[in-house]
Amino acid sequence: MLILHIAILYIVYRYMHCFFDAAQVKKATELAAYGLYFVTVWLVSSQYSQPFIYFAANMVFVFLLAQIYPGKQGKKLVAAFLLQGMNILCEVAALYLVYDGGGDSPERYYLMFLLMFVCERIIEKFGIRNMRESTALKHWDLLIFLPIITVAVLFIMLSADIRNRYVGVTVSIGMILLNLIVFYICDELVGAYTRLEESALVERQLESYSNQLDVIMKSEEKVRGLRHDLKHHLSEILMMADADRTSEIKRYVRDMQVYMTYEREYASSGNTDIDSLINLMLDKAKSELKSVKCKVCVPQELDIPSFDWNIILGNLLDNAIFAARNSGDKFLYMKINYQRGILFIHIKNSYNGELVRADDRYITTKNYDRTDRTQIHGMGIKNVKRIVEKYKGTTEIHDENGIFDVRILMYVSVKKEY
Repeated sequence: MLILHIAILYIVYRYMHCFFDAAQVKKATELAAYGLYFVTVWLVSSQYSQPFIYFAANMVFVFLLAQIYPGKQGKKLVAAFLLQGMNILCEVAALYLVYDGGGDSPERYYLMFLLMFVCERIIEKFGIRNMRESTALKHWDLLIFLPIITVAVLFIMLSADIRNRYVGVTVSIGMILLNLIVFYICDELVGAYTRLEESALVERQLESYSNQLDVIMKSEEKVRGLRHDLKHHLSEILMMADADRTSEIKRYVRDMQVYMTYEREYASSGNTDIDSLINLMLDKAKSELKSVKCKVCVPQELDIPSFDWNIILGNLLDNAIFAARNSGDKFLYMKINYQRGILFIHIKNSYNGELVRADDRYITTKNYDRTDRTQIHGMGIKNVKRIVEKYKGTTEIHDENGIFDVRILMYVSVKKEY
């Protein structure tokens, strides 16, 4: 029995590493937690022989073991119920497969461990490839009811003392396959959702680059026009300077500056990823809002992928423009500044009505068109915070007096040129 408990502990260890990022847990902490789990399970199994008590206690112990790993409680419940549910299903399947009317046999335990190991490998490879990520389906933690229901069916079957070997094998193996198939389908749905989300971000990025190319071409056209007439402009300025017409010179130079400024270019920091996205979003905002202010001062080569820029600025500006458009003041302010390795992003906008909150999260009030691939429900502040945390940053959100204010600090380096 000691060898069996060690083998099951190994299965539990593998399941936990499937669901959670073990790299964030100290090895000493993990070792102590598994040692405590092993001792408590051993004591419970030696004191209580009833399967239901052992199952319930073991499920609680697995859930407590999962607390050493980072992750939501719903995910930890799913891990605990799935692990214990699959292990019970494998134990019952092994019992009926080698059932001969006698007592326990070593073959039963060997087969039980083999089934547990095979199920764990299948789930690891096919069942939770995408559900490891934090951006999963909204109600995926409801999957805990699947192993609960299947285990309940098995307990009812065992309580009825069904000794028909073929019925027991069929039901237990069928329940195992049902759990594996449902988890595989749910994982595929999560993968499809993630790919759709990424596709929407890529489409926005392509649109922003296309808009930026148009801005650059228009600006270049004005530069060529100014260069062509530069001799005439200099002659005119020189004539006004000879006549000591200082005020006219200032007005003439201001007119030249206005001519050189393209009305659709709101950001010209030199960082293509930032400029293209801001110019695209603010070009849309300018036609709908009364006041749009933007200040951008960043290096050309910040070490942030364009995909991350799209998630942060795309979501924040999209939400800000939507809220400001439906407000009375209709204003939007944005400032992006970089100093000594710290990137500061400040966006505030006007809004009407009351914001819907759940705990520390804001719930979107947008009416999304499900047929529009660029409008993916769930792409909001939650995803922004996820990217900010990736750079060891912080996000502060305030809403009062009709102003929604978001401030972000991120620790970012500048790409080195070799």
